Amino acid sequence: MKKPFSNAYESIKKLLKNLFGKKGEEATEEAEALSEEQVEEAAPEAAPEMSSDDREKLVEEVLASLEKEKKEEPKTDSEPDVKKAADKSKATMTEEQKYEEEVRKRAERAAKREAEDKKKEAEEVMSSATSNRVRWVTDPVTGEEITLGKLPAEATYLKKYTRIQTTSDDVILSINSILKHPDMPKNIVILGRNGFGTVKVGEDFARSFYNLGLVTSDKIAKTKAKQLNKMGLEKLSALKGGCLIVENAGLVSFDKLVEVIKDSAPENNNYVVILTGEIDSLSNFFEENDEIVDEFIYLIDIHKIKDRGMMHLAKGYVKEKGYTAEKPIFDRLKESLKGMEEGNIDRFIARIDEVLEKCDAREAAAGSSSKQIQLEDTN
Repeated sequence: MKKPFSNAYESIKKLLKNLFGKKGEEATEEAEALSEEQVEEAAPEAAPEMSSDDREKLVEEVLASLEKEKKEEPKTDSEPDVKKAADKSKATMTEEQKYEEEVRKRAERAAKREAEDKKKEAEEVMSSATSNRVRWVTDPVTGEEITLGKLPAEATYLKKYTRIQTTSDDVILSINSILKHPDMPKNIVILGRNGFGTVKVGEDFARSFYNLGLVTSDKIAKTKAKQLNKMGLEKLSALKGGCLIVENAGLVSFDKLVEVIKDSAPENNNYVVILTGEIDSLSNFFEENDEIVDEFIYLIDIHKIKDRGMMHLAKGYVKEKGYTAEKPIFDRLKESLKGMEEGNIDRFIARIDEVLEKCDAREAAAGSSSKQIQLEDTN
């Protein structure tokens, strides 16, 4: 048997057809396709000019038919089952509403970021045109206007990021501010896009911290958020004086991160916490847990990095490692970006490392150590 809604829909189609006629311009294709037998079943003597009494009689017949079908419809659900179904439907709607709210929030953030990106790009164009002028930025600790300055020479691992306009200021400002305010938390948040790999960036900050004397150990521990949530912090005691890098940090539980912050304090194990992850997940995390915002002063925003920025990064990385390469090498590396998520630094650096290893193996076999990358090394 058809469901009540289906029966009502068919009956109403027949009623409308009889009231307004088969040739009416407003009739739907479905109504025009009804057979004469279906029409006669609803109203054998139907005609466009039927009297008001006939119309009333027809409506009564349709309603009576619907009422009869309603009574004949088998009741398969007991009252408790119906209530459970209603409760489940309500819960589902709640989840849908939460999902819609999350979509709305992300859309608002994306629009805000796009506007900020355009503003920053315009400022960078102006800055490039007036590169000899002193650049002013806001100190993230004091809120005062200060000169941006330059990246310290000891921060060699971070130099390649200063080639990327959209990231350069964040890197330089964070390092100079940490050096200026050594008693403030040195923790870093690296914001990426969905699909980004940013652990390599965290490692470069950790190595630079050690070279600058900002940490006392060159030890680096890396963990994913879900692993950290289950981990006992006694395992981090060996990290004393080093750096902890947390991947997909938006998934860290609030209680666990509070434990980590206490454990990393100068009076305890004195290590720096570097959070890496997708920008929306981390934004949500800090919005919901604003009690710990003050422990993470420095934000490195690399979610805007495009292919052009990746190539600047590649040139800087090759130079940082002491190698040289001609344009065809970088053209081949650019081709490899097509097989990666846009801006995935970890995968791209891993690809360059693979090329460098092939260069070393080829030169070792030839008794050379020139570190000159050849096109064959990119195969």
